Amino acid sequence: MIIYLIVLSFLSSSFISSISEPETPKTRSSQEPDNPLELIQQMVERYGQEWYTHLTFDQKTTFYTADGQVERIQWWYKALEAPGALAIHFDKKNSGNGILFKDGVQYGYANGQAIQEIYKVHDLLVLGFDIYKQASLKSVEQLRSVGYDMSKMYSDRWQDKAVWVIGVDSPSDSIAQFWIEQERLLFVRSLKPGRAGIMQEVQFNKYEPIKGGWVAPEVIFNMNGQRMLHEEYFNIQVPATLDSAIINPDTFLEATW
Repeated sequence: MIIYLIVLSFLSSSFISSISEPETPKTRSSQEPDNPLELIQQMVERYGQEWYTHLTFDQKTTFYTADGQVERIQWWYKALEAPGALAIHFDKKNSGNGILFKDGVQYGYANGQAIQEIYKVHDLLVLGFDIYKQASLKSVEQLRSVGYDMSKMYSDRWQDKAVWVIGVDSPSDSIAQFWIEQERLLFVRSLKPGRAGIMQEVQFNKYEPIKGGWVAPEVIFNMNGQRMLHEEYFNIQVPATLDSAIINPDTFLEATW
């Protein structure tokens, strides 16, 4: 149960059919940033108003045991409005069970009842989506508030690509950090120390272009190097608008899409 709750704190993601990546100025490297704020400003400038605001999709969620065996598979249904909102329904859209992230607050629902309301910055929501749709200084403050040192960064490589590593100024496997691919300016990895000496790793893999932005069709959650959760996304849609009831904590249970 503890592992499940830790994993839920990382919720994120997306999937679309395969599309060959066009070579455009927006896939090429920018001038090297001097600090994390400049990097985030470049991310905003690169995609600007073109990045999508709304996203909906179905997610196949595979949970693993501590010895690497599949424990169970569950379907989650997600609707996103960037910046600041992510609705998640478990099993079915009308199951009465889910989580809503809205403007820095996490709301939990079980058996058709609201059971939780806590302050929470969802850093994966910020890094994967909101960062392109809000002021750079707001992103810096949000990421600093959840433990990233926003004064430090260095250059490294990940999956054969150059990346910026923010939160540390040299390689470390014990300090909170997130990794941004230098070419496309996309979030690809984070490392954060968790409870009881656990090091939590998240990977956003296999990015595909969509509607002026990008979506990772695979998201992996590891703890101390062991895979604990695997997300795969289907039926992705980029609607022009989203019913406000979907991301309203008072109407979350009744709303659907």
